[in-house]
Amino acid sequence: MAICSLVISLRPAAALNCRAALRRACPLGAFTLVELLVVISIIGVLVGLLVPAVQASREAARKAHCINNLKQIGLALHNHISAKKSLPAGYVSRVLNNGDDAGPGWAWGAHLLPYMEQSPLFELMDEKVAVNSYAATALRLKMVPGFICPSDSGLQPVIDIPAYITKTSICKMASASYVGSAGTVRPTCKLCRDWFDGVFGRNHPVEPRELEDGLSQTLAIGERATDWANAALWGVVPNSILLDNQRPDKFAAGPAYVLGTTFKDGFNICTDETIDADSTSYAESFGSVHPGGCNFAFCDGGVRFVFENVDPGVMNALATRASIAKGGDLLDPIIHDSPF
Repeated sequence: MAICSLVISLRPAAALNCRAALRRACPLGAFTLVELLVVISIIGVLVGLLVPAVQASREAARKAHCINNLKQIGLALHNHISAKKSLPAGYVSRVLNNGDDAGPGWAWGAHLLPYMEQSPLFELMDEKVAVNSYAATALRLKMVPGFICPSDSGLQPVIDIPAYITKTSICKMASASYVGSAGTVRPTCKLCRDWFDGVFGRNHPVEPRELEDGLSQTLAIGERATDWANAALWGVVPNSILLDNQRPDKFAAGPAYVLGTTFKDGFNICTDETIDADSTSYAESFGSVHPGGCNFAFCDGGVRFVFENVDPGVMNALATRASIAKGGDLLDPIIHDSPF
């Protein structure tokens, strides 16, 4: 009995010694500072890899939304042709003796509304009333989602339309992300507003037979991002200017709010540059915030992404209604820098 009691009394002490030995051999789990820094670094690398992928995925979705907008506009153009036998005019205006616009100024986008499930808005429009009149204020301030690119985060729903010389606001108007193709001429040029070589210009609804290059080879609508300049939905305000958001001291004339061109600095085919004679404004250009290029709707209703390094001569050919002469020579002039 004494021996058994001794053995039993020793067991707790032996157990305690064993536990202490185990603690010394296998300390409780914990991160050292070096291990913690390694883990943080790994997490940082994973986040750095994941965030651009998420951003790229979101931009891809926004770009697809933009393409769908242009497809709907292209479909509306075809429905307009079916109903009216022509495309809408770039904008409609009386013309003064000096070539200036005198209103009313309603543009191609406004005339497409009935074909984009926006008939209630179109019915509010009185085509005899000036787009900048008080009577048109409520309509002029309405933004139509189908004309907005979701990638353009800098776009304001409503913009000021400044006056030539004073640069004070004439009125406010709902923004847009898309402009009609006037071709290789400048909408700033008073002469070119009527003698345009693209699809949209002043007062002239282009008929399909005039598109000698073919509908699938002619630009109709392109993007205009606010990084370059604003665009407006409803129309052209007489004596207004469009500021170049890259260079605020430069500007284009009012028609550039609804029309775009492949015209670029250093290539001047206009002879009546009465507003911006040095021709350095990029306000009337096409452009987007999509990486690498810009979405365009063609006259056949198709939408294509045109890369920013496209050959300028090709871009000019796409912008014009008839780029090939009967003898087979290229009629479109060649410019020397990217159209974006």
